[in-house]
Amino acid sequence: MIQGLLIQAALALAPSLPRSASESLARATARLAYAFPSKRRRAVESNLVWIAESGRLTADRTRALDRTARSIFESYHRFVLEYLAQGSLDSRALDTRFRFRGMEILYRALARGKGAVVSAPHVGNWELAGIALARLGFRVHVVTGVQFHARFAGSARLLKERERILVSTPEEGFRPLLRTLGCSGIVVLLTDGDVFVRSLETEFFGCRVPFPVGPALLARRSGAAILHAHAERSDTGGHRVVFDGAELPRPELPLKQDLHRLTRRVAEIQERTIAAHLDEWCIFRPLFSSVSGVPAGPSPDAA
Repeated sequence: MIQGLLIQAALALAPSLPRSASESLARATARLAYAFPSKRRRAVESNLVWIAESGRLTADRTRALDRTARSIFESYHRFVLEYLAQGSLDSRALDTRFRFRGMEILYRALARGKGAVVSAPHVGNWELAGIALARLGFRVHVVTGVQFHARFAGSARLLKERERILVSTPEEGFRPLLRTLGCSGIVVLLTDGDVFVRSLETEFFGCRVPFPVGPALLARRSGAAILHAHAERSDTGGHRVVFDGAELPRPELPLKQDLHRLTRRVAEIQERTIAAHLDEWCIFRPLFSSVSGVPAGPSPDAA
């Protein structure tokens, strides 16, 4: 009851906050969250140490891991406030605060008439990126688990549906997603998280980790292209939605071989994106906790 009232109060208050006040509040709450050791902080720090030791970062970024960890917490707290304030995103805000890059990749994929499977990491404000695409008139379908808190799940779903974003859970399976693709829609999957049912092991930052196979399976079943994309913040406080490339399924290949090929490619692009935007990468679970030893250096085909 109290949590529900707090959520409603936050939803009402956040849209009225000036941007400067919102950013100051995000910095303050992020500093507070980072100051106390927690599972989330330990997970961030362990992931950053592994990534640094994998050889995928430049020397100056490796030396600044503590600052990067703090920036991740700040990025997440900014994300939360932006998420709660999404009601203030009118058409003018969409025009002034959002920029799109690589849209020709999206249009080319949709022109095939099979929809598009968008694979993205938890970088920048991925929620606002979905809203921006829906506001442009695309049919957007997302798969989500519990966001923030179980008691907020219903409100989170309503916020998306208000923007005409279709929502389903992993338990609902592929059927709703295939229907969207059959209508030339966009299925958005965050493929560096833990909301997935099936996975394949592939190399990620120098070790073998389970990676969601959902994008590859959807591409094979529907014939849709997998589009690599990410959100990022601009220096002026706005947002960019970036399409980085596309992969087509190859039905002439055996299913298992094609699934491994597509999943490997998703992991490569996500590794490159995360390394480039590490201070905006909001993952709070230990990705490499079950791996022992020291990561190998960059492989010859590493992005």
